Amino acid sequence: MNSMTGYGQASANLSDYKVSIEVSSVNKKNLEVIVNTPKEWQFFEFLATSFLKKKIDRGRVRVLLTVEQQENSQVFSKILNGEDFNSLIVEIKSFMKAKGENFKLTSELVIELLQISNKGSGSTDTNQYNDDLLTVLLQATDSMVEMRQIEGKEISSDFELRLSRLSEMIIQIESASKDLPGIMRQKLLEKLQNANLGIDPSDERVLKELALYAEKCDISEEITRLRSHILQFEQTSKLDGPIGRKLEFILQEISRELNTFCSKSARSQSTSIALEARVEVEKIREQVMNIE
Repeated sequence: MNSMTGYGQASANLSDYKVSIEVSSVNKKNLEVIVNTPKEWQFFEFLATSFLKKKIDRGRVRVLLTVEQQENSQVFSKILNGEDFNSLIVEIKSFMKAKGENFKLTSELVIELLQISNKGSGSTDTNQYNDDLLTVLLQATDSMVEMRQIEGKEISSDFELRLSRLSEMIIQIESASKDLPGIMRQKLLEKLQNANLGIDPSDERVLKELALYAEKCDISEEITRLRSHILQFEQTSKLDGPIGRKLEFILQEISRELNTFCSKSARSQSTSIALEARVEVEKIREQVMNIE
């Protein structure tokens, strides 16, 4: 069982850049991937979306790619020894000579030109880093998935506790409703007799109506279905893969049976227990909404 909430981050030094990728996710009914990148790296949006669709089933997943251009001696050495930089120096010297000005190449000027040239080198074909970016994305995603798994285990423990409470409440409801159909049948018959309606208790039609009334108070079917649904919930929560929607459906059926019981209940004690059970179901529902 995995939660849909998680966060992961990874970074790497490429030849000319330092890249960092953050992957975060929150709950959502379906899968939604949002990728934010610098303008020159927008090609990564398609790569990241395709990759995450194979790794994640549900949730709103946000990916943030941060890129910093390396400013180190290796990069500067590459620029210094390049033809473009030397040509730039020659052009500046010629320009100053044409203006009748003296040109002096200082260390400060070289550093400024190196920084300008380095920033201008952003036109590099960034598509060459596809494999490197996917490697970093994999590391960040694995970290996020690990967090989702840890939170999923915590939610699973909470489910076990609340399902145990529900099972105990069902036992209490069953005990509080014991022999209720027969008791309600007898009470109805006594009311009819006290009303001096001249009803014959042995009349087949009267017996049929009394039986139908008593059947409406019988909750044995609801109890059986409730136990079955709780067992299904427990078994499903232990399955691998995305199970959130299955759990939502089963929980909906549990709520349906509790609502039916409350409409049938004729004893305040059993109704009170059923209402407490509904509170537990709502707490479980809040957790289920965050299950992948």
